[in-house]
Amino acid sequence: MWSWRIMDRAPRDGRWIIAINRREPDRRAVIRWDPGSSDDREPWRVASCDHGYASDAFTDWMPFPPWPTEEVGAGQGETPAALGGQTSPNGL
Repeated sequence: MWSWRIMDRAPRDGRWIIAINRREPDRRAVIRWDPGSSDDREPWRVASCDHGYASDAFTDWMPFPPWPTEEVGAGQGETPAALGGQTSPNGL
């Protein structure tokens, strides 16, 4: 089960995470710690733009869930959309 964690424990190794914006709690952002890409006042980088955020701009975070394995949908005669294709019967 994936649950929200406090930002004090967010990874600072450059991996992408999902975070809650402090000013807009209904919005989520895909961010990563990258103080070298701008000044140290805005170390969190957002995936959707070239903009940094202050270290206190987010309240909570969670890692991305694991990627589906190839076994998803196996034996059901379909190729799952999560594996890069449309869900459709095999052979069509």
